[in-house]
Amino acid sequence: MPATTASPARTRKTPAEPRVLENFYTVAEAAVRLKLRDADDPTTKGEKVLRDGVNLHGWPCHRYPNRLLFSDSDLAEIAELHRNRKDKRAGRRSPTSGYRPRRSRTKTPASGS
Repeated sequence: MPATTASPARTRKTPAEPRVLENFYTVAEAAVRLKLRDADDPTTKGEKVLRDGVNLHGWPCHRYPNRLLFSDSDLAEIAELHRNRKDKRAGRRSPTSGYRPRRSRTKTPASGS
């Protein structure tokens, strides 16, 4: 029978920083926090954007039975995804860049009818 080695002794994991419970917001509250709509607006504007983002694009959220909840860190990550980035191709352009002068029209005599 081959010799077996003893399994390494289990070590206790040092406790990491205690987890802090974040604030959670419903889809309607998250739309207001992300400024997708005003707080006094009774429509559901902005909620569809959040739901589609979660379902189609994999935005971060917490799923609970029959509802989506967003934490502060989820909202920060969503806002970071949509932060306007400077276009690498954009820069100072000369006023004539992309300018193509018109062809000069040559005056042709009208055909006699």
